[in-house]
Amino acid sequence: MAALAPGGDTTGRTTTTACVATLHTVGEATLSELATASGLSRPTVKERLADLPHLVEITSGADHGQSPTPSGGRPAARFRFRSEYGFVIGAELGKYHERIVACDIGGRIRHVSEHREPLPLSGRERIAGLHRRVVQVASRLQPTHGSWLSLGISLTGGIGPDGRICYSPHYPDLQGCSPADAGLVFGDVPVIVEHDLNAAAIAEHAYGAARHADTFVLALAWHRLAAGIILDGRVHRGSRNMAGELNLIDEGPAAPAHWDELETFLPVLDAAERGDPDGMAELDRFAARAARHIAYLTLAIDPQLIVLGGPLARRRTLADRIEAHVAALLRDAYPIDLAVTQFPTLGPVLGVLQTALANAFVTLLGDPAFPARIDIGPLCSNVAPSRKPVLPPAR
Repeated sequence: MAALAPGGDTTGRTTTTACVATLHTVGEATLSELATASGLSRPTVKERLADLPHLVEITSGADHGQSPTPSGGRPAARFRFRSEYGFVIGAELGKYHERIVACDIGGRIRHVSEHREPLPLSGRERIAGLHRRVVQVASRLQPTHGSWLSLGISLTGGIGPDGRICYSPHYPDLQGCSPADAGLVFGDVPVIVEHDLNAAAIAEHAYGAARHADTFVLALAWHRLAAGIILDGRVHRGSRNMAGELNLIDEGPAAPAHWDELETFLPVLDAAERGDPDGMAELDRFAARAARHIAYLTLAIDPQLIVLGGPLARRRTLADRIEAHVAALLRDAYPIDLAVTQFPTLGPVLGVLQTALANAFVTLLGDPAFPARIDIGPLCSNVAPSRKPVLPPAR
């Protein structure tokens, strides 16, 4: 069994939530172990957990092969969190791809899949395909992992305050649609739709480079900047849910056409990494555009940390050029910590999976403070290296 986490302040959480959170963390424990870890009395822990038979299984120590105590008493009962009671799903609908990840309510990953669409399709066609594959995943999990409790969906573009898709750069046929109008209805399963970069920021805050920062920006490492913003531990959306969309600024002369797509820009980055002078010069211009937007956002928000996100964030040549330009632009300001995302591709789907899991516990316990956690080990074969603070150059 995992080591018990030390007890802490349960202010703002019910004692029931504190008991379940402790058991959720360790999986299985005796009453004494749970009381010690939660900081609550044995009678309180026993009473609270006994009220939750759907989430907590209580078994005799004898069922685990334990012998009676030296005094002849019964072996201590054991409490087990019933992870198999239900599951949640996170799904990302990107420009060309989709990802689906599911976990049980104990936070264990139960499904991971990726689908790439070979042909151009409309937004409604993409959603129809995603809908079909999500339902298939749920159908496979239900016999062994219980009820489908929540679904989080990440979309590119903006979701307005009224819940409608207000900005859809890749699928204009979805613009103005509510999730239901677009086909994102799954019976009575609660559905939470989130902007992809906000979702990625949620993942970074919970598990990644921004674990220890409550105010930070997840900035796409791209010449037209879009960003997810976390202020005081919460996603900052703005009055129109468009905060961070600096890519909508008209900067005058257009960038080269081959900068518009990742696939057409990659040869430039590859050439720069080989030391080609023309490739290096073009990459520097690309990085300068990104850095200028990052600097504007930095001075507007004053974050603890800037995290470079997206599929190019780990390309060191690009990240270094962005870092150098940010430092030069902020030479009269202050040093900024710059980090690289730990989830260059999985950030959005992990973020909506986290949101779905948190929502499930609101339904189960009625307490939004429940510290829902996912075991992300199966998703992470690599961890991005940390980066040093961006220091203004010496003058």
